[in-house]
Amino acid sequence: MPDGAKTLLVILLIPFLLGVGHDIYFNYFSTDEKIREIKALRVDPNKFLVSDMGWVWNEYSPSTMQTIRDSVAPETFKTKLDPILQLPTMVVGLIPWAIAAIYLAFAWLIGFWPCSTSGLSFSRKRKKDDFAVYKHAKTKAVKYNKK
Repeated sequence: MPDGAKTLLVILLIPFLLGVGHDIYFNYFSTDEKIREIKALRVDPNKFLVSDMGWVWNEYSPSTMQTIRDSVAPETFKTKLDPILQLPTMVVGLIPWAIAAIYLAFAWLIGFWPCSTSGLSFSRKRKKDDFAVYKHAKTKAVKYNKK
């Protein structure tokens, strides 16, 4: 798999990691009491709360959520956007990565770009002796005589 495809997968993994980090922060480090519990190792894993995408959006940017609610028909919002907003933030962050991974796996199986070796290539691999001045010259090098 080309380096560009690997970089794309790493970049698309960032929203998932942000969702995980937000939930860890919110559950273990958001208040002084939670920090004291973590330091004393008195954490109950059953109390771990996973945030929904809609809650995160409404909590941190309610004006943009209200703008979307106003610009989309109520039945469209209820049937198409609400199911997505009720998913955990980590899952919503993982969806673009999963789509890209499926595409790259499919491209690798059929030999389609960017996984093909005969397809598009934007980099030129150089050999160590590529920088020799007269390596590929058809005539001999010019000799200078002193006067």
